[in-house]
Amino acid sequence: MATELPNLSQGERMQRVLQMLETRDSVHVAELSEQFSVSEVTVRNDLSELARQGLVARVRGGVRSLNQGGQAELGFDFRLRLEVRAKQAIARAAAAMVGEGEAVALDASTTAYYTALELRRKRELVVVTNGMLVAASLADAPGINVLVTGGELRLSAMSLVGDLGADLLRNTRFKWGFLGARGISVDRGLMDLNPDEVRIKQEMADACERVVCIADGTKWHRSALLSFVPASGVHGIVTDQGAPADQIALWRERGVEVVVAEVGPQERLPPRPIDLRPRH
Repeated sequence: MATELPNLSQGERMQRVLQMLETRDSVHVAELSEQFSVSEVTVRNDLSELARQGLVARVRGGVRSLNQGGQAELGFDFRLRLEVRAKQAIARAAAAMVGEGEAVALDASTTAYYTALELRRKRELVVVTNGMLVAASLADAPGINVLVTGGELRLSAMSLVGDLGADLLRNTRFKWGFLGARGISVDRGLMDLNPDEVRIKQEMADACERVVCIADGTKWHRSALLSFVPASGVHGIVTDQGAPADQIALWRERGVEVVVAEVGPQERLPPRPIDLRPRH
């Protein structure tokens, strides 16, 4: 019998559905209604919203996954609204590591976006990123110089990938690299889905003195196709209280600093990112 999860918001329920579809072909309205302790009408509304965003396909009595093995990538704007409180807490803890006048690399993850918002308070920083929305969030920050890697635009992640970005990173050194991950494992290190994204993350990690994974507790229970930084190349992890204690202990035994950020009781949603996507 599934564990009941009452009092979840719509965004939290939708995230749970997507997590279930990572290991199953389909989920059904009746079981979700029981698990979430909400009406079937409410569940159908949640599933309709997921289908509207192109994240699932509706079938009789429920929804099915659009992919095989749960390896699809969700859009940036949707992911930005998942685990908001945890990501904001992680961002504050990550930004606190950075001193004035340092050079920082941020990938195109949503947690990096939140970290960029926290870095706006710093002065005399150099920030390089392959995230278009990450760069846009720092564009008018006084005292911060933003470098954007070149390359091909990936619309789903609003990121730039390819050899043009790698060329910049190979000739630059940064003190900090804050990188998000689809999955975390002491055996496989930091993992992600898209090969192009993985390559630019590898180049970014190689350009940094210290590589810090910024990932909320849900990422500790996931795996992904490709590793972009081995465990031996990770210097630190910033996460939240949802991370499993036994896995944290394993990383610390390897000498990796793990910071568990305290999630505040009330967090505000950030301003909606500038929409840089092409108009049709």
